[in-house]
Amino acid sequence: MFTSKMQRSFTGVGLLALTLFMAACGSDDPKPKTNSLYVRMGAKAGIEGVADQMVANVGAEIGTGSSSVMKRSHQALVDAMTSVNGAPAPDPMRETRLRNNVVDQFTDITGGPITYQGKSMLVAHTNMQVTEAEYAAWRGLLDDALAKKNIGAKEKAEFTTLIDAMKAEVVNH
Repeated sequence: MFTSKMQRSFTGVGLLALTLFMAACGSDDPKPKTNSLYVRMGAKAGIEGVADQMVANVGAEIGTGSSSVMKRSHQALVDAMTSVNGAPAPDPMRETRLRNNVVDQFTDITGGPITYQGKSMLVAHTNMQVTEAEYAAWRGLLDDALAKKNIGAKEKAEFTTLIDAMKAEVVNH
């Protein structure tokens, strides 16, 4: 038979364990609202698909050589991932980090369970001097990514409105 002191100890330990369990379960992966843009775009798989397609589109556009609209503003990114004269690339993981930041930001702005922790768009694009033409090219590549991943018209309109709200932080800095 338990004494009153032992019962309080077990109760205290039980409450502590329950509190820690609930905190661990509730804070790491909150469920997005069922009608959120994140869910309507296909949740994690949909957002990752759009981000991956976007990274591929930008890479292909930059790879067009002298006809590339975006190569000038993205040259530092290309240089960081490219080996020169047999030397290792200075930052071969930069594309992976960029992709992951894009996924996180797209997830965050659409109401998904991730909070974007990367640089602000202003800080990330300062000294890139992205022009209106480069931004327009990038937006065209985004529209292409959304189409290739079969994002619906309503979702595309909502998503691009969120993206375009950041344009002032990207262009001419």
